[in-house]
Amino acid sequence: MFDIGADSKAAPPDKAVSVGYYAPDGKRPPVLPRGYHLHPFDLSKPQEGAAFQICLLEENAPDGLRLELLSRVEDQWYVIVLVEEVPGAERQMRLLSGGADEVVSSRDPAQLALALKRGAGIAEKQARLRRRCQDLAVERDNLQAAIDNLPSPIFFKNRAGIYSGCNKAFEGFIGLPAAKVRGSSVYDVAPQELAKVYEEADEALMREGGIQIYDAEVRFATGEYRTVTFHKAVTRDSESGEVNGLAGAMLDITERKKLEDQLTRAAERDDLTEAYNRRRFFELAAEADRSVPLSVLVLDVDYFKLLNDRHGHACGDTALCHLVSLLDTMLDHPHVFARAGGEEFYILLEDCDPEEAFQLAERIRATVEATPHQHEDKEIPLRVSIGVATAGKNEAVNQVIVRADDALYRAKQAGRNRVCAD
Repeated sequence: MFDIGADSKAAPPDKAVSVGYYAPDGKRPPVLPRGYHLHPFDLSKPQEGAAFQICLLEENAPDGLRLELLSRVEDQWYVIVLVEEVPGAERQMRLLSGGADEVVSSRDPAQLALALKRGAGIAEKQARLRRRCQDLAVERDNLQAAIDNLPSPIFFKNRAGIYSGCNKAFEGFIGLPAAKVRGSSVYDVAPQELAKVYEEADEALMREGGIQIYDAEVRFATGEYRTVTFHKAVTRDSESGEVNGLAGAMLDITERKKLEDQLTRAAERDDLTEAYNRRRFFELAAEADRSVPLSVLVLDVDYFKLLNDRHGHACGDTALCHLVSLLDTMLDHPHVFARAGGEEFYILLEDCDPEEAFQLAERIRATVEATPHQHEDKEIPLRVSIGVATAGKNEAVNQVIVRADDALYRAKQAGRNRVCAD
């Protein structure tokens, strides 16, 4: 072979460089410039641990063996193929496509020295890149291990809204492994009607930046729908500062919401009949549209004490529930009713003038009379008396109730089971 050590003007590398060499016909290896250490290349013992790695490969190695060598070293080594004469473009392209980084004539030591210098620089950059990739892989694995141990479902999305990662809790929540979550959109992991909500919220967050907190339904792995609070924040490119995605966590608040609903219901509903209570009635009355006629009915069950005395208080309780179910079927939104206390009920009729209010009250009275209460295989007849009043301009609802109550008193005095208007 040849000695390129003396003739080369290329500066030696900053660090010692390991150079592997393979020649199938037993050729003498070249003498390399200072800073390059030649090692026979052995397929069974890959070179590892060198600061930088370059492979010199004779071009006249059999094609199959050369390709095998290239496939083993091209990812970690800078491959220089030595040729007797620089081949034509087609042959060079074939060698480069096969995995070579450079094709250098063995008769031109200066070119080989320059190729080694280039290889050393590129190998150093590759080594730094590999170390950085390894560090990033460790950081990624540590982060994944950390979030996998958190009980709350956590997920990541890129700027296009595609999932880029999640933790074990998220996998369990939606019933999909992380491998299927990554690369999917919300439409791939959630029902369409819910996915649309998530997509719109995600896009608004990434467009506006900052954080986002809201409650929404999520379909659990079992198919059950649960309520969660989403906590999301945008992520940004470290260099440009541009939004490149988002990170989110989910807090299951299903049981808390149930408890809140129970407490709300307990605060505004009558324990026995589940009708609104007196306090809730006045809250709803305060919210009523006063630009339209507003009427009030005060309803009382006739001879209710006698019913309790004859059939027992249990019968009286179920009779009130029976009455509430009838009112439920006859009064649509925005009309509301409430148990004011005992056997007395308030009914608020929105957009209902005096004549309409009287007619509706009469229908209620007739329906109650025609629908006896079934108790222990007995039909218990019910009768009600109703007073009607319509609010005047700027008149408070409690004042209207007083007038309707006076009308109810007159109905009672007139024989009960009737409707009287103020």
